[in-house]
Amino acid sequence: MQYGGGMPDDAGPPPERRERILDAAERVFAESGYHATTLRQVAAAAGVQLSLVGYHFPSKLELYVAVFARRQHVNEERLRLLREIDDFEAPDALERIVAAFMDPVVALAEEGAWYRRLVLREAADPSSMQRPVIREMFDPMAREFIAALRRALPGKPPGFYEWSYLFAVGALTQSAFDDRIGNLSDAPPPASSTELLRSFITAGWRYG
Repeated sequence: MQYGGGMPDDAGPPPERRERILDAAERVFAESGYHATTLRQVAAAAGVQLSLVGYHFPSKLELYVAVFARRQHVNEERLRLLREIDDFEAPDALERIVAAFMDPVVALAEEGAWYRRLVLREAADPSSMQRPVIREMFDPMAREFIAALRRALPGKPPGFYEWSYLFAVGALTQSAFDDRIGNLSDAPPPASSTELLRSFITAGWRYG
């Protein structure tokens, strides 16, 4: 069967094959970036024919967007937790904002490690605004978190809320990978890097 044709012979149960392609695409895009990745690389990583990738995802951009869309439940949970905060002047309001921001992402654990690296790569890519991922799947959520920070931490200088949010995104996404830490220190890792990250983001937002 040629690429772009009908249902390929090796399709099997479509949901399982589609998930395998998305798993492989998430990893390959995270490793190589959007522009350097080809559908042929994704097919090889997924162990399927190129025609099967084309059957489910007619273009590389559609596949790329689908990788992020599959994880959109994480952002929906972050917003749900944020919207549960009914008093932004409460003593624990900032801590609850931080929990809403990071806990659903951290909960992905090893399953979401490649996704977190991919988010970091996409956010840092100068061409990302040419694609609908950041502006449609992340920016609406970001604006709600920034508005919440304004209410919980009034009086910060212009640009503080936006930049500090982006700095926190960088810390959160980078924290999924600890391969570098061994090159920087011989000390044992902290008992909970997650709690260290929580303290880091909270202090940065509160005292920045």
